[in-house]
Amino acid sequence: MKVTILGARGSIPTEGKDMLEFGGGTSCVLVESDDRAIFLDAGTGIINAPDIGNKSITILLTHPHLDHVIGLPFFPYISEKNRRIDFYAARTGDYSAYEQLDTVYTNPLWPCRIVDYPSDIRIFDADFPITVGGFTVTGIPSVHPGGGTVFRLDENGKSVVYATDYEYEPDKIGELIEFSKDCDLLLFDAQYTDEEFEARRGFGHSTVAQGMEVMKKSGAKNIRFVHHDPRHTDEFLREMERPIKSEAAAFARKDEVIIL
Repeated sequence: MKVTILGARGSIPTEGKDMLEFGGGTSCVLVESDDRAIFLDAGTGIINAPDIGNKSITILLTHPHLDHVIGLPFFPYISEKNRRIDFYAARTGDYSAYEQLDTVYTNPLWPCRIVDYPSDIRIFDADFPITVGGFTVTGIPSVHPGGGTVFRLDENGKSVVYATDYEYEPDKIGELIEFSKDCDLLLFDAQYTDEEFEARRGFGHSTVAQGMEVMKKSGAKNIRFVHHDPRHTDEFLREMERPIKSEAAAFARKDEVIIL
């Protein structure tokens, strides 16, 4: 299983010479096997998707907030005629997966609907477990305003848990710890410092210390922290990372490749 960080920035894309190392593209992670390419979210990071050849494409959307879907119109493969792309998202309130995308991408907000792009697009409500080639995809609800999904992908004895836009709550964290049990890679939201978290409770994001607790209690073998705050520069993020950095624990960096 190959994991590539295409976008690890949260809330809004950023740019500038002081944000090159960790990148400014919003949430998107590519998980690949020999014949499958699964994109976790479709933020601006998806615009720079690598050449995946003829692999089948699936996009798993955690939730339809703009920073997680804003890259879709410029995803290279969405303009390839006859290229099939399967979307999965859990229902959000009264909105199906189709309705979530159709709400964002429709006039007057955007000139065309996602289903009008040249590729062969299929949109499904996530009904777990989902089988995607050799992958088994499961999910649990995230702790985030408006809802969301934490995904787990298992394939050939390897596993990735994607827990972005997740707020640590003591009475709910046990479900995530159990869901992440013994995973090979945990991608965890650590947008805030401890001080920022106290001022932003209810915003739907977490901290490094909280992620390290989940890693330890779940037995996750590796952790990468994602959804970097748009105000945090490379220097700032390196300082946040310094106390925990090791081969197993680090902040996700743009174009980082992890082989499991």
